[in-house]
Amino acid sequence: MIISIHNIFYALLIVKTRHHFIFLILIISAAILLFFSSELSLPTELKKIVFRFPQIDTIGHFIGFFILAWLSHSLIKLTLLEILITLSFYGALSELGQYYLGFRNGEFSDFFADIAGISLFILLKSLYLIYKKTCIKRLTKKNVAKSISPRLD
Repeated sequence: MIISIHNIFYALLIVKTRHHFIFLILIISAAILLFFSSELSLPTELKKIVFRFPQIDTIGHFIGFFILAWLSHSLIKLTLLEILITLSFYGALSELGQYYLGFRNGEFSDFFADIAGISLFILLKSLYLIYKKTCIKRLTKKNVAKSISPRLD
């Protein structure tokens, strides 16, 4: 049986897509659990800690923009620079819009949380790409060394 490069890439694409799908399902499940947590029989102390914490909105901005950056890169295939510019602009405009609404508050801390979430994704993705490039170089050097060395069969 001959394994072609096309079959290997297809298998890797299926595995990568499956991981993204599982991660998305976990995020949606966690969001649904948090949304309906008032109906669940959670201890009241836990409810007070999680939902009365004054910076829960800022944490939500951080996590939300991290996930938004991940989805923009994975699904829309934006580059990391495009993600930084586009989502930063979106975060600034959303906070500016909230500032002028009567029932919302535009806060710099939320904008900085947006930028921090985007920056963390870009940092982690960049480190992953550097690590992947290093591993490929090592494997290539190892395979070249094996193909050059004479066989003793």
